[in-house]
Amino acid sequence: MKVYKRLSFVLVVLFLLVASCTPKGRAPQGMMDNPLHHYKQGVAYLDEDKLDLAEEEFEQALSLDPDYGPALAGKGLIQVIKGDRDGLKLITKGQQKAKGKEEKIWTLVSEIRAYIALKKQKKLSDYQLITKAKEAFSRGNVIKPNSPELYFYLGEAYLYGLDFYKAEEMYARVKSLGDKDWEERADLCWQLAQKANRAAPESQLGKEIVLVDKLTRGDLAGLLIEELNVKRFYTKTQEAEKKTFEAPQGVQMKFEDIYTENKVKDIADHPLKNDILMVVGLGVRGLQPYPDHTFRPNEPVSKVEMALLFEDILIRATGNNKLATEFIGQESNIPDIPTTHYAFNAVMLCTTRGLLSTDIRSGEFYPDQTISGVDAVLAIKKLKDMLRLF
Repeated sequence: MKVYKRLSFVLVVLFLLVASCTPKGRAPQGMMDNPLHHYKQGVAYLDEDKLDLAEEEFEQALSLDPDYGPALAGKGLIQVIKGDRDGLKLITKGQQKAKGKEEKIWTLVSEIRAYIALKKQKKLSDYQLITKAKEAFSRGNVIKPNSPELYFYLGEAYLYGLDFYKAEEMYARVKSLGDKDWEERADLCWQLAQKANRAAPESQLGKEIVLVDKLTRGDLAGLLIEELNVKRFYTKTQEAEKKTFEAPQGVQMKFEDIYTENKVKDIADHPLKNDILMVVGLGVRGLQPYPDHTFRPNEPVSKVEMALLFEDILIRATGNNKLATEFIGQESNIPDIPTTHYAFNAVMLCTTRGLLSTDIRSGEFYPDQTISGVDAVLAIKKLKDMLRLF
């Protein structure tokens, strides 16, 4: 009996010691003040790229339960996104603390998203990203087969790993799983992957630009060199005609001005400096420097600039100067591009040949609308196919 009492006493003491060492969270202040709610709010903010708010929500979850696995992994993901690779250790801790299938899946999704962030930071290669993401996916697929969330982020990994065919396949799989919330998200990405596959960029730069939301002037200069080899059209044809085009409010320089590096003020440290200089030196219409001798390589490209550029290339490639006035004197069928618009001919030339499109419902061109990387690469692919006929 004495032995039993002593043993009971020892067990009680050990329990109290363990309990005293276990981190305790604060008391909740209302029904919605719980770890799950704060975690889901954190993910929502994360998807909107509001990192500080997301981190605040994950901290709130952890203040209630310091061992809440998904919040630990979410906090680790934010650390990685902010440049601290040690966040991967916190994600691993979150995976160890996760309870139940859903929580484990959420922590594995954080791991895949962390690898995507590292790829964006150029800390992982395409191969490393895809290999690591597939490994995390495989672990999750054992826990919960056919998880739309896992397939979606594996698709993201393939997308940023520049394997557009596999990305399209993963997004299609998400759409087939019947989860409406994920189906809608996957459909947009599936369309992007489809466009990327149709665009079939040949260069590494072209593949990377596919993922850009807004194409910049610097990126466009690089695309013209890498994907189109635009120089051939400006060296094989006659010398550029000495003429100008009238940009809105006199924004851009004259077409005949040829610039050298010391006359373009803002590209010295730009990674595509040499491509920009070549395009500027060729006098490609639509990508001239501005009156203050700046190129503004990080400014987004508008649809009307693309139209002017494509018109110029078509004229140079075919040697057909009549293209410059092909639609002059005709009525406009595009509501926001009247015949008096300075780029009327260029827009008509590009839309009738399918290089650029108008809105299906309104018929408008939206000349000032920015153009995405994938749409630009796809348009250049169409231009390349068209020029093969000449």
